[in-house]
Amino acid sequence: MLTLIKNARIHTMDDRRPVAQAALIEDDHFVFVGSLEGAQVELCRRGQQAQEVDAKDRLMLPGFNDSHMHFIHFAKGLMSVNLTGTHSIKEIQERMAEGVRVRPAGPDAFVEGEGWNQDYFTEGERRFPLRADLDQVSSTVPMMIMRACFHIGVLNSAALKALNITRETAPSYGDLVEVDENGEPNGIIKESLLDDTKAQISSLNLETMKKIILSAQQEALSQGITSLQSDDVGYTPKADYHLLFRAFAQLEAQGALHIRVSEQCLLQKEELIQEFFDAGYDDQWGSAWFRPSCIKLLADGSLGARTAAMRQPYADDPSTKGLEMFTQPQLNGLVLCAHRHNMPVAIHAIGDRAVEMALDAIENAQLLCPENHPRHGIVHCQITDQALLRRFRTLDVLAFVQPIFIDYDMNICQSRVGEALTSTSYAWRNLYENGVHVSFGTDCPVEKFDTMPNLYSAVTRQNVSGEGKHTFLPQETMTMEQALKCYTIEGAYASGEEHLKGSITPGKLADFILLDQDLFQIDPEEILHTHVEEAWVSGVCRYKKA
Repeated sequence: MLTLIKNARIHTMDDRRPVAQAALIEDDHFVFVGSLEGAQVELCRRGQQAQEVDAKDRLMLPGFNDSHMHFIHFAKGLMSVNLTGTHSIKEIQERMAEGVRVRPAGPDAFVEGEGWNQDYFTEGERRFPLRADLDQVSSTVPMMIMRACFHIGVLNSAALKALNITRETAPSYGDLVEVDENGEPNGIIKESLLDDTKAQISSLNLETMKKIILSAQQEALSQGITSLQSDDVGYTPKADYHLLFRAFAQLEAQGALHIRVSEQCLLQKEELIQEFFDAGYDDQWGSAWFRPSCIKLLADGSLGARTAAMRQPYADDPSTKGLEMFTQPQLNGLVLCAHRHNMPVAIHAIGDRAVEMALDAIENAQLLCPENHPRHGIVHCQITDQALLRRFRTLDVLAFVQPIFIDYDMNICQSRVGEALTSTSYAWRNLYENGVHVSFGTDCPVEKFDTMPNLYSAVTRQNVSGEGKHTFLPQETMTMEQALKCYTIEGAYASGEEHLKGSITPGKLADFILLDQDLFQIDPEEILHTHVEEAWVSGVCRYKKA
């Protein structure tokens, strides 16, 4: 089966042939990219005819590849109470009350809400909600609400009881459980404890998981996302990656999986990583539709919650430097375990101390096991100085970044870490132009996986929301070509699949999108009003804008 895409403005993301006007697809891959005349010559040579698709002078790009998100969390979140946009604790209480009213049957069923951000509260005191606030909604129905960063959660009394987090057990969790002046848990839990809790209370089963995947994949395709790299293990019941893999495998076998998923497997202990490898999983396992691509590690928290690990105390709260989730020897051991199996790690590191620790652990593994060369990376890598930026290149470490983060972080970065450190942070152009492999993602559902705001943030460095336009570190503004490469071919490189996808190149999978505006020709403000009209995967149109 041959398909001819003609009359397109093709930007291939392949430096050997940057632009074209026609592409010929056989089955699931491109066999010709170039001029319309060249495509017709190829058809004559083959002695075949092709189904013709007139692109009508629209921009054609490789499908977007979101290099870091939480796809199952996003899909599961469609069933949670939406707390995004709440402006007060009272508004959270009102929405959670409705969630309690319609919650599934069963005394142990948690009511979950997510998306609140105390910095957006308009009430006098911009504080975290507490157990007492949720108890006013219900002290008998277990509830958990998560901040928009998903590094902070709040439990009510019923949830604390169900999880056995008490005055007596709280000290065993250290800084991961907050207590009041009397030593009683105030409801706030953090970081790895929150991750464990999400897995413990997950109500997903195989059939539910498949159902939400099918629903969420259409949302992804509507944004032009044909591939994604996702941290999902922690959102399955008891972190059961076998169940997760089975759900994707069954959908693939049914021909129902229409996006390509690379799993960034969250495994925070050496014995768990070793069990994963002993079970036969590595970055060669799976298919072009679904496969594990790396081990995910969490080295710190978030800037908004002041849990990102810093080398110096926070400028607006000198009492803390954030949270280091591992000691350096612990992190070294985790990275080395994966490295010895030639499996990459992707380390969540936002603060400069966490970035430093991640780079140290990667360098240690490279020195101790030089025969292996997995593509290790750092996720977020927000707060950096020039020395840290240079080490990315020296160690050949990938940067998984989220341009949309500056929409919020430009408002808090300087107050959190000071002017000097801010000036060398969120330095994606610096990294890219110094030869570092930089890939774009959204960290959805921390942010929506809307692709155009992400591109806009990269090429303008301006805010998407809020009043008035503000430019954040304009020296880091990227060109549209650079930004699109970070969203396509660099995403494929990050998952070790640049030979299969990421550019419109003969021999690669025919995953591409058609847009209603030419991103290379329009005013930057029009990026936010650009839409994906069609998304094709394996040479089949899987989404068409109504």
